[in-house]
Amino acid sequence: MTLQPAQEGDEAPLMTTHTGIDNPPDEEVAGYLLAGVTVRPDTPTGQALLAQAYLEHERPMCRCTPDGTAMYIARIGTRFIVKRMPDSGSLHSTRCGSYAPEEASGLGHALGDAIRIDPESGQTTLRLGFRLSVGERAAPDTSGPPTIADSVTTNGKRLSLRALLDYLWYESDLVAWSPGMAGRRHWGLVAWLLRQAAATARAKGDPLTERLYIPEPFRVERKAEIAARRLNRWQKAAARPGRVQQLMVLVAELKAIEPARYGHQMVLKHMPDAPLFLDEQLHRKLTRRFAREIDLWNADQHGHLIVIATFVVGRGGSAMAEELALMPATAQWLPYDDPYGKLLLETLVDQHRRFRTTPRFTLPSAVELPTAILTDRTEPTRLYVRDDSTGEDIPAPDREWVWHVDEPLPPLPRLD
Repeated sequence: MTLQPAQEGDEAPLMTTHTGIDNPPDEEVAGYLLAGVTVRPDTPTGQALLAQAYLEHERPMCRCTPDGTAMYIARIGTRFIVKRMPDSGSLHSTRCGSYAPEEASGLGHALGDAIRIDPESGQTTLRLGFRLSVGERAAPDTSGPPTIADSVTTNGKRLSLRALLDYLWYESDLVAWSPGMAGRRHWGLVAWLLRQAAATARAKGDPLTERLYIPEPFRVERKAEIAARRLNRWQKAAARPGRVQQLMVLVAELKAIEPARYGHQMVLKHMPDAPLFLDEQLHRKLTRRFAREIDLWNADQHGHLIVIATFVVGRGGSAMAEELALMPATAQWLPYDDPYGKLLLETLVDQHRRFRTTPRFTLPSAVELPTAILTDRTEPTRLYVRDDSTGEDIPAPDREWVWHVDEPLPPLPRLD
């Protein structure tokens, strides 16, 4: 597919993907059905038909099942895309790019409160639990001692900074994997998909893309023009006399945490000339709250550690973090929470399986979620990882497959 990049300097993906922001059916389904006509969004004719349907509030039908499943149309610039309706992900065939059972992740808990989707306008409104301007009061935390990652109550009504990262990963479908993606995911594609995922969302009254910065792939020969674009985008968070200073949200891959002249700095991949600065207090909180995530990253030479942070821009053009969270991901950019989950995901990749991971969003850790859902079987199969040594009394769902980590890894369900 060819979508209009959301930001200057982007590069179009080098592959066709089935993503949460534009869900073309897979190879077995020939387009969407709209007023009795088959529509393919990646063609000029398809775009014209979608534009007309968007104005008339018509619903395309995904043809992945005999009865079809209603979709809605969203607009990104001059481009029209087809997205799954809220709470309809489980109605699609497991072989469809739109299959995504909301109840198997934290998305179902957040829909309607923290995440509000309007199929008529194609817009998504996000309720954030962290501030985007200096002096703004964040939502109160009633869940216990405040942390950097979860500064709001986990009742599903607002997104923490970490939950916003889950949303972006989910909407861009970076939580899904199929064997055909091997060797094709790189930062250029990841960043592009994340920007597209944000393009139909609004937060605190503004388009999310106005507050979100995701670095483009860095190239030495284009260093100056990349820096100029970055400074231009960062003007939103620069101090201005007589105005309340605004914050921006950064999503990037961490390379190192190092001492700086004052405090510490995060060296970010694709931003080698623009570190993210942390004062001493924030650095102490970071190393305490995210010790596990940092340990997981240190133990995996091929994995990634994603940082999401709110920041302001100083007079010298540097970025100073205010709040942040970390998320470890495998070499395939699949998020995970612990070494057992990572091993399971890597085993699935090695065995050429097709599956989805299940981000938590605003759900508390006491709620058990499957680590992955196999989508290469006639009936989707949920895979659970259980650490019985924790002593937590977690109600057990009807599990189709479970790995008790004090036992050997069980054989994975076979392909149908």
